[in-house]
Amino acid sequence: MRKAVYLLCCLGIYAALLFGATGQPLNVKAGVWQVEYNIKYSGLSPQLQAMMDHMTPQQKAAMGIAAPKTYKMCVKEKDLNKSWTEGDDNCRWKIVKSTSSDLEIHGTACRAGDGEMDVKIHALDSEHVRATLHGTGNEQGSNVTINGDYTGKWMGAACPADLK
Repeated sequence: MRKAVYLLCCLGIYAALLFGATGQPLNVKAGVWQVEYNIKYSGLSPQLQAMMDHMTPQQKAAMGIAAPKTYKMCVKEKDLNKSWTEGDDNCRWKIVKSTSSDLEIHGTACRAGDGEMDVKIHALDSEHVRATLHGTGNEQGSNVTINGDYTGKWMGAACPADLK
């Protein structure tokens, strides 16, 4: 479950920041970005809900659930104009809207083939973005919904070697 949550969160923001294969790419700077996200689940199966209920606040925070989680990522110039996703190799992405300030993508066949995900990202300026994620899927016979909010802030042009 932890891996799935992490993958969904990362997938949403990574795909949103780096999509732009068709239409105009987002007008954002390449380099190191600090991303903060918070996600919420609903419709979990009783087993998954019980697991979530037994997690400590620190465990939830480490996954971006019920408390924001922050991480850094490297956005390379060459990646601003092409499709790129990480986390769910089965998800098929379609760009719905792509302008210099807004990007909307829709993913199908995510998470074992039955999930869908919508990501909307808005570039406030070249150094600040806000994004939302909404996904649905079937997990252990339950219709699960995930919603996430993201903010991104450009930190600098040089990416350290340890950031992908």
